[in-house]
Amino acid sequence: MDVIIVNLMKYAYDHKITVILTSHFDSHTPSASRPDTKTIVVNTNWHEEKEIPFQMAHELGHVVNGDEGTLYYSSFSNKSKYERAANMTGLDILIPIYVDVTGYTFNNVSPFMEQFGIPSYLLNAVISRFKKCINN
Repeated sequence: MDVIIVNLMKYAYDHKITVILTSHFDSHTPSASRPDTKTIVVNTNWHEEKEIPFQMAHELGHVVNGDEGTLYYSSFSNKSKYERAANMTGLDILIPIYVDVTGYTFNNVSPFMEQFGIPSYLLNAVISRFKKCINN
């Protein structure tokens, strides 16, 4: 998991995004982003530790997408078009890192989704993004 976080940090650095990793929040305080300042805050004390890399990628997605306001991660964030777009961009960031780190070849996305606590409603998006990543 640490190598995934390190690679997400590299992605942020390459895109001039400031990342604040902190364990000082309550375990149910969500990670957040401020796209206008190109800053994300990641709660490393999150109660479901395995979700942290996807949360981080999601928050990076808000900055990359140029969303407005202060945005907080929610595993039920598929309702808002901005949250859905951040999920999609987050997958576009996380999947290539995962493939590069693990050498994964596409045949079953369930282990990936389970490893990072990715909600099941994103299954079709995960499949399509894996196919896109593997075929490039």
